[in-house]
Amino acid sequence: MNTMNAHSQTFEKLALLPQTKPEFLRDVIAMKRARGDTDLDGFKRVCAEFGSGVNATIGGAAWAMRSWVKNRKTWISDVQHARRIAFLADLDAVIAGTFGVEFKRVA
Repeated sequence: MNTMNAHSQTFEKLALLPQTKPEFLRDVIAMKRARGDTDLDGFKRVCAEFGSGVNATIGGAAWAMRSWVKNRKTWISDVQHARRIAFLADLDAVIAGTFGVEFKRVA
């Protein structure tokens, strides 16, 4: 068997592992929807602040939001600041595993 054939057979056996925990903001949106949260629109508005939107990672978004909440800009309204705090609380709960809804993989 030649080397190229051996590599082809190895790659055919490789597969992506299924996602078993929430990793992206879109996963949190699905969990909030499953839980029946009423602040889903506000959560999505905060997601839009990230360049990658709902495809941002939970950990990265939490890290950035923690800084943004701590160093609030003067042009951020009280309403938007409250949304950001609620957003961060949701992300922290998901990270801690205390969100209250089991994660189900989003296709």
